Amino acid sequence: MGWASATLRGVLVFAYFVVFTVLVPDFVLRMDIVANATAIVRDLVGLAVWGVGMILGLWMLRRAQSRDII
Repeated sequence: MGWASATLRGVLVFAYFVVFTVLVPDFVLRMDIVANATAIVRDLVGLAVWGVGMILGLWMLRRAQSRDII
C-alpha cells in the first residue's frame, strides 16, 4: 500500500468517525422533538445515536482489516 492510498484510507476513517460520532448526534439532538424532551430522553437518544455510529464504525474497521483493505 502506497502513501497516497494509506493517507486516503486514513482520511476516510477519520471523516466517518467525525460525521457519525459528532455531526449526526449533534443534528439529532437539535431536532425539535428531541430538544424539547426531558433531559434523560435527550441523553439516551444522544447515547444511542452516538453508540450506533461508534459500534458500526468499529465493526467496519474490523471487517476491512480482516479483508486486508486497511
